[in-house]
Amino acid sequence: MPIIALCNLKGGTGKTTSAIYLATALARQDKPVVVLDADPQGSATEWAQQAEDSGMPLDFEVLPANARSITRVKAAPGEWIIIDCPPGESGIIDAAIQTADHVIIPTRPSSIEVNRMWSTTDLATATPTTVLLTSVIPNTNSQQELREALAEEGIPTFKIGIPQREAIKKTFGQVPGKLHGYDTILAEIEKKTN
Repeated sequence: MPIIALCNLKGGTGKTTSAIYLATALARQDKPVVVLDADPQGSATEWAQQAEDSGMPLDFEVLPANARSITRVKAAPGEWIIIDCPPGESGIIDAAIQTADHVIIPTRPSSIEVNRMWSTTDLATATPTTVLLTSVIPNTNSQQELREALAEEGIPTFKIGIPQREAIKKTFGQVPGKLHGYDTILAEIEKKTN
């Protein structure tokens, strides 16, 4: 099954959140999934540890990873692997992009994040890539303008964006309850990777 890399050279775009929410969506469908935490900050690992310490562990493993271990990753039959990449670590990002079946670039529709997103799309030219808009405020010009710019460059986006919600931020260290659209994103990924 697919190896999905969540990459963006910019930090704070929703890579870890997206990794945990997508893995949760997969686990709820009884699909085996592992999150590889390739970010030296270890945010996905910390999320999993806090959930375990609270007595409500995540329904999947979160394992530390580095550039070398990522290049050796092989998914078992039926298993999904989600790689949470660090910002600005081109060695790890390059390894993840080369290993992945699909690259997701989470980005918020703001100027600074969009600038770094373009650099990330340049790195991922050989791997199918889709931009995931995160922290989206519905019906805003910035979201529509970004979608139009990406379409002009032939870079696909997911049909929906992940809304800006305080509830999403508050789930750090917990098992996500509501999926806030990540189940819809997962369905689209499954279509793209089959």
